[in-house]
Amino acid sequence: MYKIGVIGDAKKVLCFMAAGFCVYEAKDPTEGARMLKKAKNDGCAVIYVYPDLAAEMAEDIKKYADSTIPAIIPLPQKGGGYGITQLRGAVERAVGADIIFKEQ
Repeated sequence: MYKIGVIGDAKKVLCFMAAGFCVYEAKDPTEGARMLKKAKNDGCAVIYVYPDLAAEMAEDIKKYADSTIPAIIPLPQKGGGYGITQLRGAVERAVGADIIFKEQ
């Protein structure tokens, strides 16, 4: 059975354990890339990455862009940022238009 993982700073990710997520602590992009590989090898089909770390790990995340599993999803944060930008791009690729965040 596939699992769901989350990668980020210890203070932020530990609460996900209560929901049954696999938690991978990473303080920097190098450790984040290592945890990304570990999460994939542990059988995580979906891996959420905290936005501050995801922005710094963009190149490592792109390596998995064409694969079905794992789906690596930067968590969106209030006020925009890397996670929202990635979500907007994914919606545009899937639907062909920006149907959620319509720019005004």
